[in-house]
Amino acid sequence: MKIQQLRALVAIASSGSINAAAKVLHVTQPAVTKAMQELEADFGVRLLERNPRGVVPTAEGEVLLRRAQTVVRELERAQEEMAQIKGAREGTLVIGITPIAGTAGMTEAFIAFRRHWPLVNVEFRELGFNQLNEQLRNRTLDLAFGAFSKPPTIDAGSVSELVAFETTFVTRAGSAYADARTLEALQSAEWIHTDVTDAYLAYVEAMYRGADLAPPQRITRCTSFALFYALTFNTDAVCNWTRHSLESTAQGRTLIALNLPVEPPPLHLYLLSPPAAQLTRPAEYFVHCITQTTRP
Repeated sequence: MKIQQLRALVAIASSGSINAAAKVLHVTQPAVTKAMQELEADFGVRLLERNPRGVVPTAEGEVLLRRAQTVVRELERAQEEMAQIKGAREGTLVIGITPIAGTAGMTEAFIAFRRHWPLVNVEFRELGFNQLNEQLRNRTLDLAFGAFSKPPTIDAGSVSELVAFETTFVTRAGSAYADARTLEALQSAEWIHTDVTDAYLAYVEAMYRGADLAPPQRITRCTSFALFYALTFNTDAVCNWTRHSLESTAQGRTLIALNLPVEPPPLHLYLLSPPAAQLTRPAEYFVHCITQTTRP
């Protein structure tokens, strides 16, 4: 098994064809085909198959692909770090964020990071927790930042809290519920949330039962964050929002904090990272920048 064979597998899986993989790797199509044939011969199984979407990994290929992605990305990191030690200030930094985490000092941290690492290619990926966890595990992410109500558990690496944000229930300005002062006044409202688990649903139901009220009949889960924002700003829905975002973002200033007798629990910003020994120098510096910007 050779590194160029693993590179070929990763390139085919991401591009969907051998021809496209050859262009990405700057080699000929027969060279990619030969690399895959040799890899399949080494393991004695088929690693690729064709379907209507193109060339995709088989079940066995998926298993090897997860390992190959880690190996290829780690080798790239090693090459980048050696170049940085020699004086080059280039490289790649891939950061995963949950949507609300993007409002929590990320802009200020990026500006500070850019002053020190002006040539590093930075990619921010807005992802849900399961995607963050998967991409941290296979090392396609260098770091991740997530906003959660309690510490998440990841498969590999560490989780550390950076800062906590007070949250409140909101609706858009001009909403039929903008003047609501009681939970009873919001029983007929559309409550929307992005929680992929049933925790938010259970929380709202428990909150209403604690007030001796029947829970709202319309509690809508929306895991598309683009649609969640569209619903928040274009309907009379009720949802959770951080007070930090209400005060510091243009979108937040179009919402109204509801004056209710209860408040939702705080939201915490967590850093999700691989073991410290595996952090690249740009990743270490970005952690330094976000730590500085979120320090109370």
